[in-house]
Amino acid sequence: MERGYRRIPPDRADRLAWAVWLVLWAWLAWLLPGPAVAQDDWLRDSWREVIAGSPFDEPLQVESEARSYSVSGRVHARVHYPFERLAEELASPAAWCEILFLHLNVKGCLHGPGGSAEGIALALFVGRQDQANPADAERLDLRWRVVARQPRYLDVALEGDEGPYGTRAFRLQLRAVPDDDDHSLVQLRYSLVFGMRARLALRGYFTFGGRDRVGFTLEGTGADGQPTHVGGTRGMIERNVMRFYLALEAHLDTRMLPEAERLDASLQRWFTLTMRYPRQLFEIDRATYLDQKRREYEHQQALAGEEAQRIR
Repeated sequence: MERGYRRIPPDRADRLAWAVWLVLWAWLAWLLPGPAVAQDDWLRDSWREVIAGSPFDEPLQVESEARSYSVSGRVHARVHYPFERLAEELASPAAWCEILFLHLNVKGCLHGPGGSAEGIALALFVGRQDQANPADAERLDLRWRVVARQPRYLDVALEGDEGPYGTRAFRLQLRAVPDDDDHSLVQLRYSLVFGMRARLALRGYFTFGGRDRVGFTLEGTGADGQPTHVGGTRGMIERNVMRFYLALEAHLDTRMLPEAERLDASLQRWFTLTMRYPRQLFEIDRATYLDQKRREYEHQQALAGEEAQRIR
């Protein structure tokens, strides 16, 4: 007599098929990297490729792009700072105020105590080199926020409707991923939009005081055989995004010092870093910069006290 087989009901067969599929899916998910990890790896590899073409004696690349009414600059770099510590440090508006303050045209920086879905309010005071008091400088009301913070990715943005000197749509954005256990890769992007007032001001600046100022991108070779660098608005944005990046580096380099020593150490470190690129970044000597910044810091602390009293 031929042996028979029991027929499995269709509904039970469907349940078994789903069970097998779920086990297979879980196994594949365990073997393969998730979308976030794949994206982080792609960023890491692409940023490594950008930095590999660095014309400098350090893992650093500067780029810029100018359009009719806007300009942006980017720095890609490899920093000697573990990603976990970097993400912890830079997910703080206080740290960003300390970083931005090192720029020689930033006279002060204050941030709010709390935040909302749109970010934490941050006031940046910018002005000429001879303006030591933030109260005499131009105030930019910005929003600071952590766009994304994941185990292998950080995205922090500082945005404002208005920028310095009549510009609009201020945006400073930092993205970072781990490179190895001791290093991180960062991209710092700075962009502005020009209104009519800013275009007129820049036209005057490039006609007179800023005529010979250049950025970092090589454009060719001059008649004297020397390399020529980009100028105009691209040169301007490259100088400033580099100043902000070097402020970030100086901040990270001095984090392990006692708090009482950090300000002066970070100022010293920022100036030393800028002097690697005197053709683009030198404007005042070290003693003048340090004296100016110490006075600005005193004014900033006084302004912070006044703001605290007003909020109360």
